[in-house]
Amino acid sequence: MRRTRAYLLSLLVANCPAALGQADFIPPGPLQDAGLVKYWQLQLILEKGQQLQTAYLVEDHLYLGTQDGYAFAVHAPTGLLRWLRPITRSGYLVRRPCHAGERTIFATPGDIQIYDRRTGDPITRRDLRFPAGTGPLSDGQRIFIGGLDWRLYALDLQTQYLDWRALTEGAMTSNPVIQGDVIFAANDHGTVDACACKDKTFRWRFSAYGPIAADLAADERGIFVASQDYSLYLLDPSYGNVRWRTRCSGPLYEAPVVTAEYVYQYCPADGVVAVDATSIGLTEERIRWKLPAGRKALTTHGGRVFILTQEDTLIAANVKDGSLTATIPACGFTLPIPAPNASTVFLAAPDGRIFCARPLGVPPLQQADLMAALRTPGAAQEEGLAASQPATQPVARAEDWLATTRPGPPTGGKSKISREYKPGTGSE
Repeated sequence: MRRTRAYLLSLLVANCPAALGQADFIPPGPLQDAGLVKYWQLQLILEKGQQLQTAYLVEDHLYLGTQDGYAFAVHAPTGLLRWLRPITRSGYLVRRPCHAGERTIFATPGDIQIYDRRTGDPITRRDLRFPAGTGPLSDGQRIFIGGLDWRLYALDLQTQYLDWRALTEGAMTSNPVIQGDVIFAANDHGTVDACACKDKTFRWRFSAYGPIAADLAADERGIFVASQDYSLYLLDPSYGNVRWRTRCSGPLYEAPVVTAEYVYQYCPADGVVAVDATSIGLTEERIRWKLPAGRKALTTHGGRVFILTQEDTLIAANVKDGSLTATIPACGFTLPIPAPNASTVFLAAPDGRIFCARPLGVPPLQQADLMAALRTPGAAQEEGLAASQPATQPVARAEDWLATTRPGPPTGGKSKISREYKPGTGSE
């Protein structure tokens, strides 16, 4: 019941922020100097001791995970809180979900969960028979999950039964990517495998010189691979050959932020590194500039890139040479949410604050936009029927629905089930 009350209070905040007299999370003056304006902000209602730990942008939704296993779904264009659900147990990361049509799919170390994308109503939940190491990915027909047991799994989207599995060179914690009808998956042995989504037909294998834990990224130019061998690679998607390679000053643990002109890679030893992504071929001059205090590139607009620094400051830098053009205080905002192709800055703070800024001149958010986001498909026709029905409490129902009858700790990590898998053994 406490979760239900938190959900309802948060929904009130999402729809009536002015009623609470919220102060601006980020000062408007410095924002305007940087060519930005607040578009919306939201204060999630968290319980005592609860904090946001992860934040992801998946198409038009933000997913915010707490340290005790809950996930908030927020409509990114309007800041409307869609729903709140318990996903995993305390101490386990809420991993990046994926969308498949009107479904949101989560994977935990021990199960897969599917919810209605708009309402959060549970659709299905199924225990996994392997220790999941990555978040899910879908091509609309299958769900792909990388395992800690050195295997890539493809599950049928409708039934969640195993479609196929493929043996890799190591444990998988890097989220794979799909381009066309091919899935690309990396592992901690340092290899990237490409195979057909439909039937796992092998295409190619690339080997780096260090483990790969960062999520892969892809666009029409190829597959971007950040490796712990200090290198960022661009691979040809058809053959797996290296189109270019850039070396940083230390191992790379996070995925790059890919834009049309530059790729922005975070390296603990260098900060944010701007890498020229337009030319093909090996060159030592591919790194254009470095921002040692940089933490994560968020988006670009008007010849500037907006970067969250390690000192909780949002800065605007010239795309060409990295020179600073504006500095914006962003106290407490330590969860960057890149949206490189949206010209939109998304930031989150562990205390539940979420902030969205867009370029000056963008029409402000209207009440009609909020109402449209609230309205579910077919709501107008069902409005009269819904008014005559008793109110429901879907969040409270999710508490019981999530419960599992399987004894013992969840699979994954150092659990008993994980130890039963012997990497590289067994027939595929």
